[in-house]
Amino acid sequence: MATQSPETQAQIDEFLPNYNLRALYEIRINTPRSIAYKSLLSVDFSDLWLTRLLMTLRSGRQIPRHNNPAGLLQRLQGTGFVVLEELTEDEIVIGIAGRFWRPDGGRCMDLTETNFINFCQPGFAKAAWNFKLRGLLPEPEITILSTETRIQCFGPAALWRFRLYWSLVGPFSGLIRQEMLKLVKTKAESRVR
Repeated sequence: MATQSPETQAQIDEFLPNYNLRALYEIRINTPRSIAYKSLLSVDFSDLWLTRLLMTLRSGRQIPRHNNPAGLLQRLQGTGFVVLEELTEDEIVIGIAGRFWRPDGGRCMDLTETNFINFCQPGFAKAAWNFKLRGLLPEPEITILSTETRIQCFGPAALWRFRLYWSLVGPFSGLIRQEMLKLVKTKAESRVR
């Protein structure tokens, strides 16, 4: 029987240990972690029609596929998302803050990796989002890829608004996360065929 490797500590714990809401999804990928990690970095989530559709509905404008070959981390630049930590073949942690319940997301575009931990502006929320890769022992050719999202709200009004927003958006966000994991799995497993 395969068991999980002892790597249980997640870097997301360092950036958002306390949170109001959490969502976690995972998938088994039939490749070593190195291949799964390379696939994660190179995947373009705008290839997912569900992601484009839901983001179009949210923003009120059509979200096109990306035409440039940039990787995941490069595409985040200028979006309000900041890379908080990248541990090669282990975990990527991304952060964002804003008023997510607003149609434009109310993103704090001046957020940096150095001020994320201390961000606590009343009326706002912040989120940490990760991709964590774990190997299975004794099967090193198997990777478990998970993605976790944690949200912390600042003040009762922000918490109330976010919970209302999440009651509508949360199920769709979960579908997007699951589709992201499937896309990475498909790409990674096609590399070893």
